[in-house]
Amino acid sequence: MLNQLRILIVDDNEVDRIAVRRFLRTSEMAIEITEAADYQEAKEKMSNNLFDCMFIDYLLPDGDGLTLVREIRQQGLKIPLIVLTGHGDEGIAVDMMKAGASDYLSKFRLSASRLNQAMRNALRIYEAEEEVAIAKQEKEQLARQKEDFVSRMTHDLRTPLVSANHILELFQEGLYGEITPEMSRVIHVIIRSNTNLLEMVNNLLEVYCYENGEKTLNFTKLKIIDILEEVCQQLTPLAREKGLELSLNAENAGEIFLTGDRLELRRVFTNLIGNAIKFTQKGDVKIHLIPATEEDTFVTIVVEDTGIGISAEELPRIFERLYSSSPDSSNNGLGLYLSRRIIDAHGGTIAVTSELERGSSFSVRLPV
Repeated sequence: MLNQLRILIVDDNEVDRIAVRRFLRTSEMAIEITEAADYQEAKEKMSNNLFDCMFIDYLLPDGDGLTLVREIRQQGLKIPLIVLTGHGDEGIAVDMMKAGASDYLSKFRLSASRLNQAMRNALRIYEAEEEVAIAKQEKEQLARQKEDFVSRMTHDLRTPLVSANHILELFQEGLYGEITPEMSRVIHVIIRSNTNLLEMVNNLLEVYCYENGEKTLNFTKLKIIDILEEVCQQLTPLAREKGLELSLNAENAGEIFLTGDRLELRRVFTNLIGNAIKFTQKGDVKIHLIPATEEDTFVTIVVEDTGIGISAEELPRIFERLYSSSPDSSNNGLGLYLSRRIIDAHGGTIAVTSELERGSSFSVRLPV
């Protein structure tokens, strides 16, 4: 509670102002009282002073308490406003509370205890709200500082990772001297680990760009089949290493055009098809391209696998930021979240159905 309360009494009736002042003096709190006899004088007092609480008469000679309450709230002033009236109209009380009044008291039943209790209750509520607002502001500021730190850190990590991979590739090519097969194998493992880390860093940077509104998409007219064929060609060796069949099924695909950012859509399908291969130990991964129709103006791309699947409990959270349904440490929970942000930016949707040990099916719908 404040050490000294600065209170403004707004009432054109001097007798009523004296009564309110006398009642307030019975409070155990230190009080500094200012008075205003009408609407205009109240506005002048408020422009030159800061008050902790106001008692406002409903009827004023040059206005009314309802208008004053609304004006104060529209200005964003967060202090208790207690309305006093000689009218016992419940409709007025409802209007006052909707306008932002903290409490509504009848002058006919007014007493020192009732007045001071209303003031104490209102002050407690506003102090609690202020504490919540400050705590929320501090939490948001801490979150911004943390995200700024992570953003700077990922920027700083990206350059040395790219440089390290380049040097390792030169080693592997024998530029710095002959290497043994065992050394080549170790270098290959290091390069793959660095590449996974670099992918995570790149995804994290992209996430921050989307969340901060800094991402600019380059929309052009494109054939979605071209992107899918490129991704499948890139990932086919990985599928073969695991003994999986990777197939692309698309009828009349050459006629399917849409407007989108080629690089961002490629990122989405590289992630979806790459995940399908990663989490499938046997069987196949199939991509289906379904053209739009007159009734459905969206092209649909389905990526389905025969992998480990996703539990029903995890499905609702699968596209959340940093959520990972896999204990695999290389799965950082950014890829699907970023894919959703990209598809959302294209005016499309992404969804998943899955069954444990039976596989998953991711469906992307994009407007044509």
